[in-house]
Amino acid sequence: MSLPALMQPQKIRLNEIERIAIRRLYQNLVENIESELRARLLARADLPDVPEFRASLGAAHVAIAWPAFVRTGFPEDPELADILVHRAQSYGVMRNLRQNVVMAENSRLEVLTDHGDRDIARDAMRLLIAESRFNDRFDDPRLGRGDLSEAADHRLVWTVAAALRDYGRQQHGLDGWSLDESIIGVATAMLAEQDDSAPADGIAMALAARLDRAGLLDDALLVEALNSARLTLYVAILAVRSGTDFDTAWEMAAMPDAPSHMVLLKSISMERTAASHLLVAMARAILLDEREADEVAARWMEAYDVVSPNAVAAAMRPWRLGHIYRSAITRFAVNADGAAQ
Repeated sequence: MSLPALMQPQKIRLNEIERIAIRRLYQNLVENIESELRARLLARADLPDVPEFRASLGAAHVAIAWPAFVRTGFPEDPELADILVHRAQSYGVMRNLRQNVVMAENSRLEVLTDHGDRDIARDAMRLLIAESRFNDRFDDPRLGRGDLSEAADHRLVWTVAAALRDYGRQQHGLDGWSLDESIIGVATAMLAEQDDSAPADGIAMALAARLDRAGLLDDALLVEALNSARLTLYVAILAVRSGTDFDTAWEMAAMPDAPSHMVLLKSISMERTAASHLLVAMARAILLDEREADEVAARWMEAYDVVSPNAVAAAMRPWRLGHIYRSAITRFAVNADGAAQ
């Protein structure tokens, strides 16, 4: 998946909410990085003393980086594209879950921040803080630099920095080399001051692993996580219990038109009634058509009742290879098949 393809949604299977969310997430991320770079540039003494250029950098209404991305084409970054798709899809699912599930009061999840194990309490609080960053005050999805890997963060910061350099050269006739020292300086300083907010999925995985070691990852906690629309924790619990990674568990749980969520629940020996509830809840949150969702969930529950342990183990084998490794295997297989034809 690529960023240019994401900006042309007819090439990627996305619904309207996801399409709008992805573009808004990406644009806001770029503009926030640009805003910080511009503020840092204006504070540097070695910035060329060209009043018009300085005035443009200080004018919030003058957009620079995003129009440059639109004009020249969006940079290739499959990792960032995956992050954007995941955040947009999870936003839609969580939004729909909140409309359909019953929120538990005085739940086990709520009291984890006061758990006697200080590490569990700390990670539970860190997850709450990370979850609070998911949406802005208008309940629109939000993505910050702390949600990116270090590599993706570096690529985006340097790309935005290059857009500012190009703007100075193209719009104000500046020598690009004269801008390099100041632009490289602010970008380097910005990246050196790393955002200490870790991605929510990593925090959730750490918490789920601690809860597992403490013997607390039972079926009831998994159901409560989904009932509370704590989707990140729900996926992390599935991942830890099934021996997969977060991306794999998300991919399996987020495909209601395939039996992967059912297989995942069966692999952890989920009690039947609870499994049925989870399949229905996720299907309704993703498909948005209650009748269709219930029919799909009923079909997978029929399979849940008859599928053998050996069949489940065989079905889980490729998923347990890990998301990145499995994707690479698939890419080589597709290329080999194409070359053979």
